[in-house]
Amino acid sequence: MFSANCNYTNSFCILQYMNQAVNFFWTILCFAPVVGFWVAANSITLCCILIGLSVVSLVLPARHLQLSNNPQFYEGLGVKQIRKVVQNGEFINKFIRKNNPHYKIIKSKTNAVKYMQTVVMYERYHLICFLFFLFTAVYAIIAAQYAFALIIIIANTIYNICPILLQQYNRARLARLKR
Repeated sequence: MFSANCNYTNSFCILQYMNQAVNFFWTILCFAPVVGFWVAANSITLCCILIGLSVVSLVLPARHLQLSNNPQFYEGLGVKQIRKVVQNGEFINKFIRKNNPHYKIIKSKTNAVKYMQTVVMYERYHLICFLFFLFTAVYAIIAAQYAFALIIIIANTIYNICPILLQQYNRARLARLKR
């Protein structure tokens, strides 16, 4: 998690704390309706089955998930706006650069390769969550819990679809850097 010698004067540590706060905020906000639905549905077995079905998505090769290799495609979908309010996003990086003007996430080709692995990991996580949220919303509709279904669909868009598009955008940008 955080290193033992991490303190608030260190830009890297501040970055870690800020990123974790952003993650915590979005996760709590968007998982709350899903958890609330499953608590109300009182069906842990079905919930676990749907989680298992969602995890099966890990067998798909990442390259098959990419909608476009053109960063402008994603910019047209508003990804630059999404990028402002996520971990390692523009607001956090701007804050860090006030104290550390030379701060960059990708400093070299080695960093780019490592970051590409991070991009794929984030995208996979959000794909699993996307499917679970989607299955949950479908079940909520079947159970005539329309308000839950609508809120879960909105949460799915915010928490999973937007980040998946952002990671695909990052992948397209990194691919251009490699050329």
